[in-house]
Amino acid sequence: MNRPKINIKKTRLDKSIEFLTFFLLLGAALLLAIWYAQLPERVPIHFNWPTKDRNGMDSKNVLWAGILIFCLLTVGIFKLNQYPWIFNYPFEIHEGNAERHYRIATRLLRWLNLLLAILCIVLTVLSLLDGLEVSKHQ
Repeated sequence: MNRPKINIKKTRLDKSIEFLTFFLLLGAALLLAIWYAQLPERVPIHFNWPTKDRNGMDSKNVLWAGILIFCLLTVGIFKLNQYPWIFNYPFEIHEGNAERHYRIATRLLRWLNLLLAILCIVLTVLSLLDGLEVSKHQ
């Protein structure tokens, strides 16, 4: 497997996606930091971890775990994206098609990172609303 190791120049779209991704992750962390003091000591959790209770209560510190996991995933994918020649491709990569396929593959991972960041901020906001009992149905 002697794939060409070429550096793919980022387009404005690529830079925008990466900026938005990290901005959303930072926003999720800031939202939790701002509202952390107003949260009760025990908040509802709905993701079956770490208590294994489907609709249990746990310390408000557990909310940081979700943001941390999303950040680690995002940084890992960001770092992996710098080496597109190690990806698995369903066809032979050579000098003639490397740039095109590397660009497509790296763009796909950037979109995946953005979707992870959107999921992170949505789950953070929903957890905050649930913990603050804003979204209680009467």
